[in-house]
Amino acid sequence: MALCDDLIKRDVVPSCSDPVIEGLEQEGVIMNRADVDFAATVFNTTRKNVVETLALKKGKKGFKVVVPGKTPFTGTATTMAAGTYRNTFTNTVSIVILANDPDVCQDVIDGLANGTYVLVLENKYKGMQRETTPGDAAFQIYGFYQGCTATAIENNKYSEDTVGGWMVTLEEAKSPKSAVFLFKTSYEATKALVGTLTSPAL
Repeated sequence: MALCDDLIKRDVVPSCSDPVIEGLEQEGVIMNRADVDFAATVFNTTRKNVVETLALKKGKKGFKVVVPGKTPFTGTATTMAAGTYRNTFTNTVSIVILANDPDVCQDVIDGLANGTYVLVLENKYKGMQRETTPGDAAFQIYGFYQGCTATAIENNKYSEDTVGGWMVTLEEAKSPKSAVFLFKTSYEATKALVGTLTSPAL
């Protein structure tokens, strides 16, 4: 029986030519996890945390999730969860929905309350100055392994942050990997791939 390779494999040093920066872009994609075609998902052959193909089942589509402002998706984070025999990671994604009407409540909030989701968000840090595979740090997948489910949903009429809209917190517990990235060939090609996720799959 083979053992898992739990070893670091490179120097732990900051990049002087391509320093990491904080934050996320304003626009991402959210998909019902049941609509993701995991059988058609393709991982990079050597980098096991890089997905090259993320597909949806025929006729299914993802939906844009846009959070405006200077710090969109504030509260989105990944933390290690200590386990008895193996540690895992908890992914938290925070979404602000600046609307509160019958359609939003029926078609978005009620679904988020009980569904399971996969999201693709774009980091402000994209790794564009990396010597190999520039742009591979741009798009990160949340909920790939366990799915993201709601842990908190709030509509505070006097919240200065949501101005009467909704604050939603989604969480994926027990993910075996610290991060899963979406990258195919280049940043531009990957961005185009993400764009196709909001159209019905053929």
